[in-house]
Amino acid sequence: MQGRTVIKPCVFLLLFLMALAGAWARDFLTDKEIEKMRNTQDIDKRTGIYMDAASLRLTTALDRFEGKESEPGDAMEFYSRQEMLDDYYKILDRVMLIVGEAFESPRRRENINIKKALQALKSESSANLKRLSALMKLAEEKDEEELWNGINRAIDITGGVIDGADEGLSILAAREKEEEALRRR
Repeated sequence: MQGRTVIKPCVFLLLFLMALAGAWARDFLTDKEIEKMRNTQDIDKRTGIYMDAASLRLTTALDRFEGKESEPGDAMEFYSRQEMLDDYYKILDRVMLIVGEAFESPRRRENINIKKALQALKSESSANLKRLSALMKLAEEKDEEELWNGINRAIDITGGVIDGADEGLSILAAREKEEEALRRR
């Protein structure tokens, strides 16, 4: 009987601490970006918001390397370069998930904006690879191994996004050809 009374308070304490840790966890989007998401339902526009957020993190990280600090009140003001790279990774992970779900959805045919979303993913990710290459070069020059590892992780997911977007666009193109052939009959 005594063992049960000891376990219950420990379980409650553990649950309480887990809840606190979740409450303190920082979201990878700013409040402004989250607000934009709430007001946007179209997959292509949501993808644009995510990609703008991802690009902002890389641009700001590059600026920090060059000695440019954020203006007071800027959403990135207190983020480190590593935090921005981590957020970049989380943003791309999330956008891949939502675009993938929209692509696989049975209602996909109703969502004509999926092609625009895939095109945005591809073009923005290609531009981000250039930023990541510049960051990699700076991290190597400064011999910042942890940041270098974060950049490699970001490069990997960016390549995955580009490959996934290419594959999705190829599938859509093949489906469009099939539908056109059926219409001609």
